[in-house]
Amino acid sequence: MKNVTSRVVNLTPLLILFLCSLALTKASSAASYVNVFVNLPAYSAQDTSSPAMDNTPTTLDSLTNFQTNSNTMLSSGLPSPAHLLLLKQEGVVRVIDLIPGNRSEEISIVNELGMQYHNIPVAWTNPQVSDFLNYSAYMSLHRPEEGKVLTHCKLNWRGAVFTYLYRITVLSEDEKTAKQDLLAIWQPNSTWFAFMNKVIEHHNAANQTRIVTTVEPNLDAQNQ
Repeated sequence: MKNVTSRVVNLTPLLILFLCSLALTKASSAASYVNVFVNLPAYSAQDTSSPAMDNTPTTLDSLTNFQTNSNTMLSSGLPSPAHLLLLKQEGVVRVIDLIPGNRSEEISIVNELGMQYHNIPVAWTNPQVSDFLNYSAYMSLHRPEEGKVLTHCKLNWRGAVFTYLYRITVLSEDEKTAKQDLLAIWQPNSTWFAFMNKVIEHHNAANQTRIVTTVEPNLDAQNQ
């Protein structure tokens, strides 16, 4: 029994060292946790409030300057993905985008919806007759029985001019009727008025027609 007792007694210092080590480890871990919480951003009671959810359904009424130009021609400002889905449901099968720059996001969305996409990068301060000729070429690919075509830009200012010109030149529609739709969107400034006349002059020369525009330029508008 004496040998056994001495062995137990001899283990006591080791046990004490182990317990001390364990206590130090826990203290270190606790300090680490304290540092983590101390370094977190300050919490405010205001953070508990979540932004109000807008459950209002998207409609084409919210699409900037949306306009029906004919049974198969629509025009508008820049559509959102939700607008594009609605337009698909409304029978749009082809989208002509007049905005310059990177259009990869819209291309992807339109393709996923199964619609045809064309981009004509029309410079706002320098529209060209060739831009309109490209537009006419894309429009010629469309067949009315297939569905509708959407022409759009950012605010439908470019689009309104292009659809106006297409209607009075290619489609031979009444100029005053097409003019009403154009002026419902905007009155072209001097740059775009000059562009319109160049397109009409080019069409008249190529087709021996005498189309004229009764639109007057807004001379007070800035070329922005």
